[in-house]
Amino acid sequence: MAQARKAMPATGDGDYAELRSLLLAPEQSRLEELQEQVEHIDLNAQNVSRLLPDAIALRGEHDQRLTRALTPHVSDALGTSVRTQPQMIVDAIAPIMMPAIRQSIANALRSMVQSLNQTIEHSLSLRSMQWRLEALRTGKPFAEIVLLHTLCYRVEQVFLIHSQTGLLLAHAAGDSVAVQDETLVSGMLSAIRAFVQDSFGAAPDQVLNTLRVGELTVWIEQGPVAILAAVIRGTPPEHFHVHLQDTLTRIHAAQADALARFEGDASNLAGVTPLLEDCLQAQFEPRGRAVSPMTWALVAALLLGAVWWGASVYQERQRWQTLVARLGAEPGLALTAVETEGRQYRLTGLRDPLAADPATLLQESGLDPEHISAHWRPYYSLDAAFLLKRAGLVLSPPTTVQFALEGTRLTASGTAPAEWIRERRTLARLLPGLDHYDDRRLTRQSLDAVTQELAQASILFEQGRADIRSSEQRHSLSRIADLLGQIEELAHLSGTTLTIRINGQTDIIGDQAQNRRLSEIRAQSALDAIHPTTFSSITFETHGVTPSPESHAGKAAAPLPEDRRVSFQVTVHQAP
Repeated sequence: MAQARKAMPATGDGDYAELRSLLLAPEQSRLEELQEQVEHIDLNAQNVSRLLPDAIALRGEHDQRLTRALTPHVSDALGTSVRTQPQMIVDAIAPIMMPAIRQSIANALRSMVQSLNQTIEHSLSLRSMQWRLEALRTGKPFAEIVLLHTLCYRVEQVFLIHSQTGLLLAHAAGDSVAVQDETLVSGMLSAIRAFVQDSFGAAPDQVLNTLRVGELTVWIEQGPVAILAAVIRGTPPEHFHVHLQDTLTRIHAAQADALARFEGDASNLAGVTPLLEDCLQAQFEPRGRAVSPMTWALVAALLLGAVWWGASVYQERQRWQTLVARLGAEPGLALTAVETEGRQYRLTGLRDPLAADPATLLQESGLDPEHISAHWRPYYSLDAAFLLKRAGLVLSPPTTVQFALEGTRLTASGTAPAEWIRERRTLARLLPGLDHYDDRRLTRQSLDAVTQELAQASILFEQGRADIRSSEQRHSLSRIADLLGQIEELAHLSGTTLTIRINGQTDIIGDQAQNRRLSEIRAQSALDAIHPTTFSSITFETHGVTPSPESHAGKAAAPLPEDRRVSFQVTVHQAP
C-alpha cells in the first residue's frame, strides 16, 4: 500500500492528487496506523491486558468451558510451584490450617481425657466385668463400652443465630425446660462472643466455642453464615460436637438461599426446626449404686499398704535411734551432729583410727546404707583402752613387756633388751594423751634377768692351766662379754652401779697353796680377757677359791670339770 501511495502522484495531474489528498487523508492515516499495529503485533499486549479481565468475567457467566480449559494449566502451575517453592505454599495455608489443627487436637485430647477418667472410675466394679465381657463379645474397645453405659447429659435448648447480625434464626427446646426470651439469649450469646474476641485480640478464625454456667455448658459451632449453640446440662460426649457440626452443615446446604438473602425475617427458615429438635438428645444413668466389692478390696489394700508403710517407717526410725545410741556409746567415736530429713539421715562426728569401723555398725543395724551419709573427722581418743592400744602399736613391745596405765602415766614392766628400752623412751614422749612414761621397773627387771644369766655363766679351764686358748673358752668368754655389755647399758639406763666378783676355782688335785694360787691366776686371766676398763658402771673383783679336802670326802676320787672354772657374782648398788 505504501508503494501504491507513492506511485499515485506520478499517474495523475497535480490537481487530482491534491483533491484526493484532501478527501482521503484521515482514512489514509488510520489505515497506516492499523498497518503499523499489524506489522508490530507485540504492541497489542497492552490493549489485550485492558480487555482480558472483562472477557474472562463475561465468559465465566455463560458456561464452565473457560474453567475446564484453565483447570489443567492451573493444576500444573500449582504442582510446579509446590515442588519448587514449598515454603510459599506453607506460608499461604498456615493461617488457615493451624487453627483447625489446634482445635482438632484439643478436641481429641479432651475426648481422650474424658474417656480415660471414666475408664479408671469404672474399672474396679462388678459392672466393669460385665462391660469387659460385652467388649469381648461385640469387639468394641472397653473405653467405648464404658462411655455408652455411663453417659449422663441432656441438651435443653438449641439456638440458630445469624453470624453477622446476631439475630435469632430458629430455636428448639426440650419439653420440661423453662424457656426464657430466646431472642434475648441469642443476642447475649452474640455479644459475649464479640466481647471475648475483641478483649483478647483473637484472630477472626479463633472464636468462642464453649461456655460454662454452673451445671450448664454451651457448645457453639461456627458456620459460614449461621452459628449453632446448644445448651447442655451435665457432661456430654465429645462426639456430640460432630453431631452439631453435621447439623449446621445440613442447615447451610438446605437453606443456602434463605440464609444468603436473610434481612431480618426468619419465617423462610422454619424448615430447620426438625434438625434442631434432633439435637435435643438426652441420656441418664440410674443413681444410688452400691459400692462394689472390688472397691472395698481396693480400700482395704490401700489401708493395709498404709499400715505396712507406717510400720516400716516406725521400725526404720527405731533402728536409726538404736544406731545413733550405739555410735554414741562406742569408744573412739564422738557424734557432733545428727540430722534427719524424711528417710535421709546424716551423721557428723569424730573417729579415732583405732575405733570400730562405723560402716560395720551400720551394716549390723539393718538400715539401707544409701539413705545414710556419714562424715567422720580423725581425732585421738584419750580413753585408757585406746592409750594402751596405741602404745602397743607405736612402741611394738616384745612379748616379755607389759604396759599399765595409771591416769596419764604409762608404766612398763617385764624384761626387754637395753637397746629397745633406750629407743622407746624417745618414742613414748610422742604418744598423745600421756604425761609420763615410766620404765624403771622394766629396766630393773631386765637388769636382774641379765645378771642372773651372768651368774649362771662360767669359763672352764684345763687341769693345771690358767690360760684361755680353746675355742670353747673363747665362746664362753664372748657370751660373757655380751652379757656384761647389756649389764653396762642397763646400769646406765637405771642409774645404778654394779660390783662383779670373779671367782676362780680349782679341783682337789695338787697342793692346796698351789691350787689357791692357780685359782687366783684363773680369775685374773678371765678379768684380763674381758677388758674391764670398757665397763665404767661395773667394778670388778677377783677371788681365788680352793675347795677343802673335806668337801670332796664323799665324792669320787676323780676330779670334776666344773671344779676348774671361773664364775661371776653380781652385786647391784642403787643410785643415791
